[in-house]
Amino acid sequence: MALKKREIELLTDKVAVNLIKSGNIKLNKDASILKGIIRDVLEEDVQKEREIDVKTKELLKQYSSEIEKERADSIKLFLMAKRKVAKQEGFLL
Repeated sequence: MALKKREIELLTDKVAVNLIKSGNIKLNKDASILKGIIRDVLEEDVQKEREIDVKTKELLKQYSSEIEKERADSIKLFLMAKRKVAKQEGFLL
């Protein structure tokens, strides 16, 4: 499931603080630049996951009559299909 805006902000702060505390990153300027980069990466990731959700829903629509006929668990089926679509897209869930 894609992160929500508030979760992105919390994760951004936590990652930035951990990177600075660990000594892996030394800042010459304000930490807001680092946070902006982290936020951008997370937002791109969320957008890509949303695109994968849309592709997965479109894929499952093609088989909706078979899914209903077999009374398949739609949540499990969605998750399985999403993993497959994500793999095809080269996206790690």
